[in-house]
Amino acid sequence: MKLRLAVISDIHSNLEALTAVFEEIENRDIDKIVCLGDIVGYGPNPKECIELVKTKCDAIIIGNHDVACFNHSELYYFNRFAKQALEWTTDQLENNQLDFLKSLPDSSIYANSRLVHSNPHFPQSWDYVLSIDDAIFNFAAFEEKVCFIGHSHQPIIYIENQGQKYSFAENSEITFQPSCRYIINVGSVGQPRDHNPASAFGIMDTAAQHYELIRVAYDIEKTQAKMHAAGLPSFLAERLMAGK
Repeated sequence: MKLRLAVISDIHSNLEALTAVFEEIENRDIDKIVCLGDIVGYGPNPKECIELVKTKCDAIIIGNHDVACFNHSELYYFNRFAKQALEWTTDQLENNQLDFLKSLPDSSIYANSRLVHSNPHFPQSWDYVLSIDDAIFNFAAFEEKVCFIGHSHQPIIYIENQGQKYSFAENSEITFQPSCRYIINVGSVGQPRDHNPASAFGIMDTAAQHYELIRVAYDIEKTQAKMHAAGLPSFLAERLMAGK
């Protein structure tokens, strides 16, 4: 399958960021769009973001914030700010939107690539891939050349060369090599944490065997104003401008 695939993740109810990303995607000759989950949580527009993702995306994976909206036992694992935002989010959602979140898979294969929110070894453990050691463990859990992940909100590329050499790259783009496999974190649309407040998403060109990380500015102050008006924790609004 030869196509240009946009990969988005961790929208977190940030409609301004999501809209800006979809506008950028429209200008980049993209064939398909996939979402790696965490559509909701933290931000002020969960309903609108769910509907937009449903309309625009060709494959959608569930994230831990999505799960917590209908499985409240999961709230135990969140800090108090995230928990407060999720309780507010759940109150906003319609039953059909909760049913939609429940229907989402925790892993899928699309365009010959593995899609998960957190990690391919045990997706609903919600364990992070944050180091070479984490990556080595997870390379054994999938057979595809590329596995796309989100969850940490920090874009990075882990590389396995001939099944025995491992490295990572913080490059914004990379050309795939025949002897290598990749775990690619595409960053976050709605709450970046790499000290860059611009939205992040990835584009894979299967014909060119190329991946590129894209950054998109959006109206952060508008999102922050909505969060304050909704009574969401100020910390969650303030961190958007710092990208952390």
